[in-house]
Amino acid sequence: MDGTRAAFVNDAAAEAMPSVVHGQPGAVLLVRVTDGTVLFANPLAEQIAPDVHLPCPVDEWSRIAGLQASDGSELSDPCTGEPASPLSRIARGEPVQGERISAARGSDMAHPREALWVVGLPLNDAPVQELNSLALVVLLPLREKALVDGARESAEQLHSRAVLASDLSFTISDPNQPDNPLVWVNPAFEKVTGYGRDVLGTNCRFLQGPQTDRAAVRRIGRALRSGETVSELLLNYRKDGTAFWNEVVISPVRDAAGRVTHHVGVQSDVTLRVQAERERDAALAIARDARRRLEFLSEVADELSAVLDPDAAQDMLPSLVVPRFAEWAFATVLDATGRTRHVRAAHARPERAADAERFAQMQTALLDTSVSMRVLHGRLGPTLVRVTDADLERGVADPETTALLRRLGLGSAVVVPLRARGQVTGALTLLSGPDRPPYTADDLQTASDLGARAGVALENARLYAQQRRSSETLQRSLLTPPTDAPGLEVATRYIPAAEAAQVGGDWYDAFTQPDGSTTVVIGDVMGHDVSAAASMGQLRTLVRALAYDRSAAPREVLHRLDHLLEGLGVTTLATAVVLQLDARSTPGHRGIRWCTAGHLPPVVAAPDGSVSELEGDGLIIGLGAHHDRVQHEAQLALGSTVLLYTDGLVERRDRPMEERLQELHATVADLAGAPLEELCDELIRRMLPEGTDDDVAIAAVRVLAR
Repeated sequence: MDGTRAAFVNDAAAEAMPSVVHGQPGAVLLVRVTDGTVLFANPLAEQIAPDVHLPCPVDEWSRIAGLQASDGSELSDPCTGEPASPLSRIARGEPVQGERISAARGSDMAHPREALWVVGLPLNDAPVQELNSLALVVLLPLREKALVDGARESAEQLHSRAVLASDLSFTISDPNQPDNPLVWVNPAFEKVTGYGRDVLGTNCRFLQGPQTDRAAVRRIGRALRSGETVSELLLNYRKDGTAFWNEVVISPVRDAAGRVTHHVGVQSDVTLRVQAERERDAALAIARDARRRLEFLSEVADELSAVLDPDAAQDMLPSLVVPRFAEWAFATVLDATGRTRHVRAAHARPERAADAERFAQMQTALLDTSVSMRVLHGRLGPTLVRVTDADLERGVADPETTALLRRLGLGSAVVVPLRARGQVTGALTLLSGPDRPPYTADDLQTASDLGARAGVALENARLYAQQRRSSETLQRSLLTPPTDAPGLEVATRYIPAAEAAQVGGDWYDAFTQPDGSTTVVIGDVMGHDVSAAASMGQLRTLVRALAYDRSAAPREVLHRLDHLLEGLGVTTLATAVVLQLDARSTPGHRGIRWCTAGHLPPVVAAPDGSVSELEGDGLIIGLGAHHDRVQHEAQLALGSTVLLYTDGLVERRDRPMEERLQELHATVADLAGAPLEELCDELIRRMLPEGTDDDVAIAAVRVLAR
């Protein structure tokens, strides 16, 4: 191989070394080469070959450890082909510059049969006579199998292995000499640190520098004094002053009596790995920060979207960003005429809540020249500013407001518009306060996203309220107040659905016919939209006209309605009950007639407190005119109450209808003696404690006892 190619291979392998062997301490042995005896094994080596009593022959140690070649074959001498482990060759004084093997048992550094890299270095060049007969053996876990496979299979296999071996820096120190000086270093130590054999006789603290972690140094000292193996990552310094990250493992060497005779150190320059990990950690931190910001934005948007009242949503917005994103904040909103409608403020510190409320009440606290008002009126976009005295002078109306703002805390500020449908509808001002770090460009971007989401949520709440008011107004405009008749009391209620778009076709009606009879109607057009409400108004008008025209009885009203809808081609479907009470009472009673078109049966509460239903079924309205309607008649005891209602009063997704009807009967029985208006209000409160997803209409009529 030419020199250029060899240098390239060596450099590439050297750069790969931190990726190949790192992250765990190695198993360390000291072998006496004169007789092939293992004198020392650190704790990791003891895990690989347990219950070995040292000293022992190196072949015996290899057998107990179950060492094999990486392909599972028996180990052999590459020169003679005779069975022999790398440790046997090391014991004969031969250097082993790197071979891949495996052990039968697992350890804290590797699993059973996981690849290990074995390096053997005779210490025959040690200046200390007692070390000349020893060899240092280190087994390291392989962390990048594919990389080592590539080195193994390459034509420059021996060169790659040599570089991997030589990239590991080994040292031996003598704790029995003053200050535990180094007594041996290998050539890789000089390559890594720039220091050579001239440092022998000195403690290795010369590698330390101004940024070396003193706590890690103290941990190493404590471990060495207690005779334990220690592993640390240190920022050390080369001879030329450049810093590098040094992953160091130091193990004690004991004699037969257990006395520590030496310390063996293995150093790896892992600067590239540490830099990569720091870059990864920085990238992860950026990703985590981005995720936190997205979660924050989603939480605020979700909170605002759950509030359907626009004023409540506007009041809530500042409190949603405090204290997580601001020391304090306030929102300013424009009304339909472009004027400031109100300001709401929230502060992170409870003792400043009164000041925040005071600021919120000061409608003219900020001048049009302030940043907040310029953003509000569209003269500025999202703005990040460090609040100065000049800003206060330019944007605040009076000294009282200036003093108030100083108490609330200034620091830096972010002001972003609240936008909806391309228009600025408000502004949100966030202040960091004097004790928090100033806002950054990233904070400005987050606040801008927040302003966009909040603006849409506030606009949706406004549109919802507007639509709800319009729908309810439409619905109620179609429901005229009932009129009482002699001897009767009538009460009605209408409760719109919680959803604005759910305006529906529920209706009630109560009126006196020309013959003096009183007709009470309850009905429900199928569907929940403006079309259903319009159909409801149409049906209600038709029923009223048909009933009033000839003082028609309930059966005739519904029968003629069926024919009328069919003849006009109206496809509306609806349920209804038409109930008629006689104009006058007989002694103790009043006669009633009713006809049902697929609607829930009315409930009757008798004077004695008993509750019953008015039977009847019949097809729903709109299914054709060619079927009979059945009219029922009965006598109501004076003092009785009849309740007509739509299904929104009793229908629930999580409760059976039978159970809800029983609950209705029990509630009516309990309220039978209450005044009629009170009965209606209390009935709704008890039956619908959490509101309703459907429209509810109620018509109650009481036959007076006098």
